[in-house]
Amino acid sequence: MNKFDITELPKQWLVALVALAFTFLLVVPGCAGEAADNGGNGENAAEQAAQVAEEEGPIEAGQAAEDIVVPVSITMPESAGAEPKTIEVTVPDGATVLQATEAAGWDVQVEDSDYGKFVTSINGIANGSEGEASGWVYTVNDETVMEACDVRQLAAGDSVQWSFYAG
Repeated sequence: MNKFDITELPKQWLVALVALAFTFLLVVPGCAGEAADNGGNGENAAEQAAQVAEEEGPIEAGQAAEDIVVPVSITMPESAGAEPKTIEVTVPDGATVLQATEAAGWDVQVEDSDYGKFVTSINGIANGSEGEASGWVYTVNDETVMEACDVRQLAAGDSVQWSFYAG
């Protein structure tokens, strides 16, 4: 009986496996709706926000949420010939990554998914335009986020970074 040895696979198969794994990694940050890290109690960000609203009560008429300033950065692919850019936007506390990105004035195209909105294009650079596994991913405070961009809420001190991975 022969043992399976991954080093004996043809190079094309290894490249295909790596591309498939990376495609999965691209999809997860834009689409995943996993629970936030909250000590393992299973609540996601929306449930936590609802709990806080219930405890603190709704915002009354005439009472506005505090605004926060969020730097939103974008790094375009090399082929776009554009330098990385950061724009500071003012949004209400609790605004989403998508709202902050749109407030920066960039042309953002999204698709709905079971987990929320998934960014398909920013400023005309579309997912898949630099190879099948290419696409937009975002981080908040330099940490990978496992929530859709219209689900992840922002607070004072947060920063958003969008990068295009060319696969």
